[in-house]
Amino acid sequence: MKNKYQFIFSIFLLSILQASIAAGQDHKGSITLSLKPKECVVFKEGDKCYASVKVKWSASESNAICLFRNPGGVKLECWSGVSDGRFSEDLVMEEPVDYYLANAGDSEILIKQTLTLSWVYEKSSRPEQTWRIF
Repeated sequence: MKNKYQFIFSIFLLSILQASIAAGQDHKGSITLSLKPKECVVFKEGDKCYASVKVKWSASESNAICLFRNPGGVKLECWSGVSDGRFSEDLVMEEPVDYYLANAGDSEILIKQTLTLSWVYEKSSRPEQTWRIF
């Protein structure tokens, strides 16, 4: 019975990873940003998560925009004179990662989305290797 529930839960998590969840809009409603996947799931808390992230954005007007990733404020790519763009990367993460668009000239953040990190099992307080007599 336990295996049945684990299987159902695993299928549910995989469906979440497969689905592309649309991102929110900025305060003006002129720029959208979406991440696929929106969540990275690992088996056990504390494990590294490996994800192939696809970022898509679109704006109502052409502009000079750059894509950044936090932590670290890493500039990933810049576009000039376009109203949409795509970016993809393979990522290894141990904490949630923010992707955001900013104006190329003044670095004003226009919109931000977070790639969250989830796990199936909590980290055990018991050491992984223990001595047992019986």
